[in-house]
Amino acid sequence: MTPFRWKNCFADVQASKHDMTIESYLQDVIMPALATLQSKIEELENSDWPGAVFAKADMEEVRLETMRAFGLSIQSIWERQLRSYLQGCAKDLRPSEPFATKIEKANWKELQKLFRGLRGIGLDAFPSFAVLDALQHLGNACRHGDGDSAAELAQRYPDFWPVIPPMPPGFGAPAPSPPRVAQMRIPLQRLQEFVAAIARFWRDAEYIYNESIERKDPGLEARLARERAERDWLPLAPMDSN
Repeated sequence: MTPFRWKNCFADVQASKHDMTIESYLQDVIMPALATLQSKIEELENSDWPGAVFAKADMEEVRLETMRAFGLSIQSIWERQLRSYLQGCAKDLRPSEPFATKIEKANWKELQKLFRGLRGIGLDAFPSFAVLDALQHLGNACRHGDGDSAAELAQRYPDFWPVIPPMPPGFGAPAPSPPRVAQMRIPLQRLQEFVAAIARFWRDAEYIYNESIERKDPGLEARLARERAERDWLPLAPMDSN
C-alpha cells in the first residue's frame, strides 16, 4: 500500500501550529470565560439577595449567548485557517492562475472543490470532515439565524435544543419546526468536539506533509513508521487503473 502524497508547499509549514492555536483558544480563552460565568451563576444561586433569582436567569442567558458566540468564533478561526492555507497552496502550485479572489469569495462547497483541486484529495476523505461540515452549518446559523443551516444542524445535533414536551391539544402554540436558533444551547462538549476536529484535520494534513517529503532523515522515517502503526487513518494513493 502506497501512502497518499501531495506536493508540499510553504503553506504546510505555516499551518503546522494551527492545531495548537485552536486548542489554546479552547483552553486559555473559552474555558476560563465559561468558568467565570458558572461561578457567578452559582454565587447568585446561593445568594440571599431578593433579586438574585432574576439576576441568575439573566446570567444564564448570558452564558447561552456566550456559548453561541464561541461556536461562531471557533468556526471563524477554522475558516480563516483553511482559506489562508489554500491561498498559500495556490501561490506555490498555480501562481499564474487567479485563485486569490476565488478562495476569498468561495462558499463552503466551493472551498471543498478548491481543496481537492489543489491537494489531490477531498476534504471529505479526512475523518474529521463530518464534524467540520456540521461546524460550518453552526457558523451559518449563528451568523444568519433561522434557515437551511439551522434546519440541518437540528437534524445532526438535536441536543443543541432543549426538549419541550408537547402541549395538550388547544393549549399554546406548537414548538417551531425546525427549532429556532434563538433557542439553541450549545453544550460545552460539542465545542470541545469541534476544536478536536479542527486539530485532528491539521495533524492529518501534517502527516501527509511528512509522508510527502522526498528525502526523509532517519529520525523522520522512524517517527513515520511508529505513526503508521498507531494511526486510525492512513490516506492511500489511488490505485493505478492501468
